[in-house]
Parts: sequence; structure tokens; C-alpha cells
Amino acid sequence: MILLEFPSIAETYVVCIGIGTYANSKVKNLTKTEKDAKAIAEFYKKGTDNVITITGRYATKTQILKSLRCQFNRAKEGDKIVFYFSGHGYPGGFCPYEMSKLEDGLSYAEVIKVMSQSKAKEKMIFADACNSGAIRQGSVVATPDTGNVMMFLSSRGNEYSIESTLLSNGYFTNYLLHGLGGKADMNRDRTITAKELYDYVSSGVTQLSKGKQHPVMWGSFPDDMVIVKYGKNGLRTNHH
Repeated sequence: MILLEFPSIAETYVVCIGIGTYANSKVKNLTKTEKDAKAIAEFYKKGTDNVITITGRYATKTQILKSLRCQFNRAKEGDKIVFYFSGHGYPGGFCPYEMSKLEDGLSYAEVIKVMSQSKAKEKMIFADACNSGAIRQGSVVATPDTGNVMMFLSSRGNEYSIESTLLSNGYFTNYLLHGLGGKADMNRDRTITAKELYDYVSSGVTQLSKGKQHPVMWGSFPDDMVIVKYGKNGLRTNHH
């Protein structure tokens, strides 16, 4: 009996988090963050069924980490994994729903550790959060060790991520959605690379914020790493 082997179709596994109101009443409410997460989730659903969205009080540290492990451990070597976060941040991490002190935070290191355990070759983090672009060691801002995880963060370590009543989403997520949707495809090859996406989003956010917000991208990955590709029938979140 001859067994035929067909190459598996590459997949993208996504976890989107959005937190607008926190358990600690002293934490300022955010108006766009949960919309941001849902909008990014809807974008990726055009190309994959593997999307988890968690918002508000359900976005605890325990639940986020559990979802990351469950979702990303399903990925094979040829797949992509994507973590999106919109909410409050601190230098070196993200603020889950119940956060009231620094020890409650979800650090970059914790997220990267989970992502590094995934077999997927291409790993991405998008974060629309204040103070997201830094890990502060004393008075020195350090670049995090992200390994092969691409981190695309909405602002530098000393900046706020801006929301506007005139836009449905935060400045960063607004340009991220437009960029992923095709506007970042500068050479019109139906493929959006990491460099194309960074150039488009960074330029747009810097201009819209009048120089008050500057997205940053970190990690060991090639400039031409494919973020999304468009086939004749629409979005393909993998380039295979």
C-alpha cells in the first residue's frame, strides 16, 4: 500500500487582547483599545480561522498566558504566530486587567518565552500601549532581547500612545490596519514585508501625532520577512 503525503498548508495563529477598563479604578480608562483588538482580529479572520480575541475583565494575566500557550503550541514550523495587545503598558511589559502593582504585569520576557517555545518560524508582536517601547533598567532604556520574535510597538519608552475622537482606533492601530490592508505595499507585489509595514506605519503615526509618537520595531528577522500576502482571491496571512 502506497501512502501519499501532501504538503501541509501553512497557517497563522493569532491572539488579540484589548483592555479598556481595569479592575483598579485608579487606572485611566481607554476608549479605543477593545475596538482595536476586535478590528485586528477581524482583519486576520479574512485569512485564518485560528484567532482568539480576549477583551476587558477576561484579559487577566493567567488567561492571556494560557491562551498564548494553547494557540501557539498548535503551530508547526512553517506557520506564523501573532500576538496583538492594546491597553496600558509599562516599560518592559503589558498591563493585564487585574494589574495594580508592577509584579502583576505581563512582561515582554514572559510573552517571548511562550512564543519561543512554539515551533513556528515566524513570530510577531504588535502592541498599541503607552511606554511600550522600552525596558527601563535604572535610568537606562534597554532594547529587549526578543530573539527571533518581531516586536512592533506603538511608541518609544517615554511616549504615550495617542487616541483621537476623530478615529475609530488608536493612531498606531489605525495605520497598522491600513498598512496590513494593502497601503504598506509600496512596490505593489501583493506582499507586505516587515520593512514596508514599519516604514508606512512609522511615517503615518509620526506625522499624525506631529512628532509626539514614534513606533519602534525590534528583533532578529530579515527586512523582507513577509507579514501578509494577498492572493488573487484576497488575503493570505502566510506566503506559502
